[in-house]
Amino acid sequence: MDWFGHIISQPTQGGMLQRHYMHPGDYPDTFVLGSWPVKTPSRVTFRHTSSIAEGLPDAEFVEAGENLVALEDQDTGTYFSIDPRNNDTHWNSVAMYDWERFIPLTKGMMDGLSVLLDHAYGDVKMSGHPAPTLMWPSVAENVGNFAWLGGFAFSISRNLQNLEKIGQTPAGASVEVTLVSNFGDVARLTIVRTEKSFD
Repeated sequence: MDWFGHIISQPTQGGMLQRHYMHPGDYPDTFVLGSWPVKTPSRVTFRHTSSIAEGLPDAEFVEAGENLVALEDQDTGTYFSIDPRNNDTHWNSVAMYDWERFIPLTKGMMDGLSVLLDHAYGDVKMSGHPAPTLMWPSVAENVGNFAWLGGFAFSISRNLQNLEKIGQTPAGASVEVTLVSNFGDVARLTIVRTEKSFD
């Protein structure tokens, strides 16, 4: 996931990596095999369900902050980057800024995000009241690694274990999590999973 809540994938074999909004329960075919938490530096091999992704540089995950990585092209030493203003992606960044930072997500974490993005997957309450759905910040805000849960600035990278916990909750069961913001604020959620299953 990029700094602004978009998923990175290779939609066509041999094509460029692209960014697109995350659709709850509908995940891209592109993934990386690896351990969690991600060890850095480590070589990156992009895969599809039935093949290895082609046409991408020999890349390595390097540390870019707490639960954040950057993708470094091993031939050029430059970094993969996105431009949130026009959705362009490239491997030409000579330094690691915000647009070069990415959040590795497991399937369980994406399931957890799906619940917060679409309450058809679960009844979500914040401090006992119905919670709004998760909303990504606008490009104009130019602040990444978080999403809005009502007025709460939900940090993605600081809540990965909570997302996994939500995502792994079976249908009909409930789970309680305490989310944290980048500023130390907390929000207590109670979630009851519905029967709707993830794709």
